[in-house]
Amino acid sequence: MPLSLPPVLVQHRRGAWAGQLDDLSRSAAVSGWACPIPPEAATAPLQVRLVIEDLLHPDAHWPLAELPAHLQRDDLIREGLHLPCGFLLQPPLPRPLPSRTSGSVLRAWIDTPQGPIELSGSPQRLNRERYRQLERLQRSRAHGPCGGLHGLEGPMVHGWGEADSDLELLLDGHPCLQLHSDGLGRLQGTLPGDACDGRPHYLELRNDSGRSLDERIVFTPFQLTPWPALLEHGPPPFPDHLHPLVLEQHRSLSTWLHWAAAGEAPLPADLPRLHRLVSEGYRPGDAVAPLEPPVQLPCSDSPHVSVVIPAHNHCGVTRRCLLAIAYAPTRVPLELIVVDDGSSDGTRETLNRDLRGHRLIRHDSALGFNQACHSGVAQARGPLVVLLNNDTEPCARWLEELLAAFELWPDTGIVGAQLVFPNGRLQESGGLVWDDGQPWNYGRGGNPYDPRVSYSRQVDYVSAACLAIERELWEAVGGFSPEFAPAYFEDTDLAFKVQARQRSVRCAPLARVIHHEGTTCGIDTGNPEQSKYLQLVHAPLFRNKWQHTFIASGPPSREAAEQHKDRGVLGRVLVLDQTTPRPDRDAGSQAALTEMALLQELGWKVTFLPTNLAWLGGYTETLQRRGIEAIHAPFALSVEQFLQQRGQAYELIYLVRYATVRDHIGTIRAHAPRAKLMFCLADLHYLRELRQLQAAGLRGEERERALNGMAITRREELEAIERVDLTLSYSRVERALIERETEGRAATAICPWVVECLPEPPAAEGRRGLAFLGSYAHPPNGDAVAFLLAEIWPRLRQQEPQLELHLYGSGLDPEQAEAWGRQPGVQVEGWVADTAAVYDRHRLMVAPLRAGAGLKGKVVGALARGIPQVLSPIAAEGTDLRHGQEVLIAASSDDWVDQISQLLHDDDLWQRISSAALAHAQRHYSRRQGLIQMGQALQQLGLPVREIAP
Repeated sequence: MPLSLPPVLVQHRRGAWAGQLDDLSRSAAVSGWACPIPPEAATAPLQVRLVIEDLLHPDAHWPLAELPAHLQRDDLIREGLHLPCGFLLQPPLPRPLPSRTSGSVLRAWIDTPQGPIELSGSPQRLNRERYRQLERLQRSRAHGPCGGLHGLEGPMVHGWGEADSDLELLLDGHPCLQLHSDGLGRLQGTLPGDACDGRPHYLELRNDSGRSLDERIVFTPFQLTPWPALLEHGPPPFPDHLHPLVLEQHRSLSTWLHWAAAGEAPLPADLPRLHRLVSEGYRPGDAVAPLEPPVQLPCSDSPHVSVVIPAHNHCGVTRRCLLAIAYAPTRVPLELIVVDDGSSDGTRETLNRDLRGHRLIRHDSALGFNQACHSGVAQARGPLVVLLNNDTEPCARWLEELLAAFELWPDTGIVGAQLVFPNGRLQESGGLVWDDGQPWNYGRGGNPYDPRVSYSRQVDYVSAACLAIERELWEAVGGFSPEFAPAYFEDTDLAFKVQARQRSVRCAPLARVIHHEGTTCGIDTGNPEQSKYLQLVHAPLFRNKWQHTFIASGPPSREAAEQHKDRGVLGRVLVLDQTTPRPDRDAGSQAALTEMALLQELGWKVTFLPTNLAWLGGYTETLQRRGIEAIHAPFALSVEQFLQQRGQAYELIYLVRYATVRDHIGTIRAHAPRAKLMFCLADLHYLRELRQLQAAGLRGEERERALNGMAITRREELEAIERVDLTLSYSRVERALIERETEGRAATAICPWVVECLPEPPAAEGRRGLAFLGSYAHPPNGDAVAFLLAEIWPRLRQQEPQLELHLYGSGLDPEQAEAWGRQPGVQVEGWVADTAAVYDRHRLMVAPLRAGAGLKGKVVGALARGIPQVLSPIAAEGTDLRHGQEVLIAASSDDWVDQISQLLHDDDLWQRISSAALAHAQRHYSRRQGLIQMGQALQQLGLPVREIAP
């Protein structure tokens, strides 16, 4: 098979033909594609037969339709298949549907001279969801006109509608094109030039009565010259923003610049040159021009990671891999070991001529990938080994992301990267093995940024194209098994050997690696002359060896893959909050992260959906790195749309804040009927509002308006509490209030708060000043500082003229910060990334809150670091803290001055309070205690939990 054949054809090949029946439950249409191999051989569109059969009654079959595969599909174009070969069954369906049984399937065939060929993705079991889609298509004419968009081919937009109908295309909400469908319902038009700007745009198709038929977000092109042609015919500097992998290359460049600006890592001396070499790339067969001077590769005398790169010929490919490693930012100490496996093209001489810093091991003859890896690992000095194909290009922070999985999950034995094709499409994000022993590259051909493939998770195996393993574990299991030499299935077998030792295998998708698949070994499993043929030879060996461990799965399909891709989970929970947690900005975000982590530890796969659908860069990636599926636009355009598509999958929905319940509970009940609803209160908003207006001393109409607003909040909040299955609250006081307000109708439970505690109480020496910490977007915090500066601080400064007050936190208005900073002794520090540094620097913390509700994160955080605190009664509420024991509690201005003075001067009191505070945090806010409390909440709803380790 030619190496230039698009991967999508390889994946869905059926002899001399290729094609796929799209998953009806995902596409909401009977669609797919079919073409000959090679596509250039097509003389006319293939005809696709669609049939419904009943597997329980082999003689029962119902012809559904026969239609040509002649439509343009933008997804295939992105995969490199430009032939118009898509098919789409337009509603209404031409024939009535048979009754559905448990054996009903939809099948797609093409008739060829060699006989009928069934397309990939066929048969599809007609479960209730898929059958309902067919019923909708059957009824569609009765419910009104229909139509849709296929997407863009350059500036050409393709779609369909009712035959001979007028339609309108809107661009970003404004009329753009008037369209007319032909007698077969096909339509196309050309976008105006001013819309082709390389930016995202919102397309909407409407019929002549103004009804919206379809909508999507697309990137419009501003030029159509292919990237390889630009490299060949265009002058440097090349327009890097057109490169298919420009996002990854820009991420590498910006990461280097950010680290250098922050003083965290120096820029590589050859960075501009590396950027040019990596952007230009290398195409197999091109001459390998010498590099003058040679490029210095990263190397360490004390490596933490040993990167082992087997290579057989293709010296230009291997050099490209090593240059990409030098360009990809990492601060992990590493060594590079290249194993020249009997190359005959001068690989050793070329690498030694052009590069410095690598170690090269030479096999006099080709022993194969399996043995080459063993030879390299035998020379490794690092405690962690990364096996890396020579036809790869690692991306920014790839080693940091691989190592993160070992740090987050101590049972991890192997970690693999997300592999991406050079055209930017996904090759693999972890693998699963079906119960028939067939391995499956999850996500192949998809979008590597799709949330479904972008979070760390436990898998069956990962590809040895990029595989990290502890060197001791490699040695303990004997590395790759010799029966899978020289290559293929050795990585899958290794993963199963590691799991047999109760160690997990994980995919870390934020570790992205470009893989030029097949450069060294080819891609044709049917050619005995290529080592790829060994996939067929080794498959039964693997199946026979490990079939006793295979998990029941049913036949392979994309739908089934979504159910089985997450290994080691007991259930699925959807977490809904207003925005993505920002743990360095507020305590509530840290609490949200902790609660999701507890659910994970108890055996639950967590999906996080912010109702604002925002992607927040590093904050979103923090969730993904921790194994949380983070949904964001444009992959979901509304909460309702997401729940319509996936609501049935969840046994539990965890809602944060009452407004989330108020705004979405109707949609949740409609589209996730089997899910239990758990509501994290955070705090009682109406109680906080009541205290805020009392502290503000409002009068007259202003007070009445505030009371009316509080009454609305109270009604909505109590309604939310009564409409869910269980309400969690951090505060014992608030749980008692809910019990009274609802007359016992609402079930409640403790919401765990977890902090990392110091092992021993700190010392008082070297600490100075007072500190307040809080997010000023939260009104009670600003009110607390205003009260402190007006009523307490002037008196303290009279007694302690050198005393300083440090104000920390995010969300502070610049004018307010300036006003506070003008007061003597007040230092407005603002946002700080590491709150532990605040607690460890100062003599004591103060929290003079006059309003607020719920547990105060700043208070518990200070307990965990053993710093004494003076608190108002509201700040201490719900914590079971005792005055004079774990904290001092001040009820008046005189109390505040006296108790702060005591802690400033009495070291014995300071040490006693510090020790008691830390012991309180260790007793009430440990991780184990949090797991117990969250587990009890789940069990209260009849949901399963993983056993908590002693």
